[in-house]
Formats: sequence, C-alpha cells, structure tokens
Amino acid sequence: MKMDKPLIMVSSVTYAMQGRELLKAYGIKSQIERTPKNALRQGCGYSLSVPQRTDEAEKLLRDNGIKVLGRAERSRKL
Repeated sequence: MKMDKPLIMVSSVTYAMQGRELLKAYGIKSQIERTPKNALRQGCGYSLSVPQRTDEAEKLLRDNGIKVLGRAERSRKL
C-alpha cells in the first residue's frame, strides 16, 4: 500500500533547520529531507516532511519569515 508523504519545500537548508525548530515549539513533528528531484524547481533542494497538521505548519512557517517555495509529496510504501 502506498501513501503520500507531504513535504513543504523551503529555500535553504538554514530555513529547513529554523523551520523544524519552530514547528517543534508548536508541537508539530517534522523532519528535514531532500526534495524529490521531480518536485525540485528552485532553491537548495530541502524540504520539511510534516505528516500531520501540514496546512497549519505551512502557515506558521510563512508567518515567521521562513521562505516557503511550495508543497510536494513523496510516495512511500507502508
């Protein structure tokens, strides 16, 4: 069975690290991952994987000055 893993693409690895810490402070789990090549348009190629509360996480990142490039999904097997 495959499910999609939501990713929030950011413009630098520094923003990814800052974003992960910000989300942690709000109780939102996230991981820094490489952006899939098929989704890579610009930036450094790093994303935050946010399996739950993804919309809330993206809004928090934007509201706190983290440059978000967009969203992508990565297929994963369960």
